[in-house]
Amino acid sequence: MSELHDIPLICKAGTYSLAGFSKDIDCDNAISFDYDAQYQMLTYDIPVGKDWRGMTLYNVPEDDLIRTLRAVYGKDGALQNITAILGGHETLLYIRYENEEHARQEIRRFAIQNADAIIEQIRQCTDVVARLFIEYYCDSDNMDYHAVIGTADQMEAVRQKYRDEDSCNCAGNYPSENIEGDNKRLITMVRCAMGHPCENFQYAVEIMSKHIEEHALSAINRTADFKYICAEYD
Repeated sequence: MSELHDIPLICKAGTYSLAGFSKDIDCDNAISFDYDAQYQMLTYDIPVGKDWRGMTLYNVPEDDLIRTLRAVYGKDGALQNITAILGGHETLLYIRYENEEHARQEIRRFAIQNADAIIEQIRQCTDVVARLFIEYYCDSDNMDYHAVIGTADQMEAVRQKYRDEDSCNCAGNYPSENIEGDNKRLITMVRCAMGHPCENFQYAVEIMSKHIEEHALSAINRTADFKYICAEYD
C-alpha cells in the first residue's frame, strides 16, 4: 500500500492529508501503518509516554483511509491527532495527551458525550421498560460498551421460557439490539493514554454508567420492579 505514508511525530503546525507528507520520513519518529487489504485491517504503533503501543482497526475501507486521513499538528509542531472518515463516520486513529491529567480530562469529557448519545437512543423507547442493562468488556486489545433494553413484555416472555427469575436479569435472554455510542473512538482514547488500557477503560465505564443512571432512567416508562444492571461480560 504505497500511498499510505508514515506520519511524522513532529511537523510544521497545520492539518495535513497523506499527500502532504514525503515518503522519506524517519520511521523511528513517525507512526507507520500496515494495511491488510484482504481483511481491511489497519495496524500501527503509537507513542504512549516513552513507549509504543500497538493499535488495530478492523473494517477499514482502503480508499476512505487514503482519501480522508488527516494529521493535525499544534503550534509546537507536535502531532495532536490523526483522523479519517471511514464508512461515513469520523474515526479517531490517534490522540496526543499532554500528561496523565489531560488524558483523564479528555476521557471524562468524551465518556459523558458518549453516554449522552446512548441516553438519546434509550429515550426513543416508548414501551414499558423492566430492565436496562449496561454490558462492557475489556481484554486490553478489544473493548465494548453498550446498553440493552428489556421491555415488560420481553421479560414476561423470558420468565415463561426459563421459569427462573434470575433469567430475567440476563441481557442475553432479551431480543433487543445493543445500543452503542462510539466504541471505536473510546478504544482509541483509552489506549492512547498512559497507564493500562483496561484501567483507563474502567474509568470511562464508571463515568458513562453513572451518567446513564442519572439521566436515562427518569426519561423512560418503568415497571414497579424495574432494575438497572451494569455488568462485565466475557
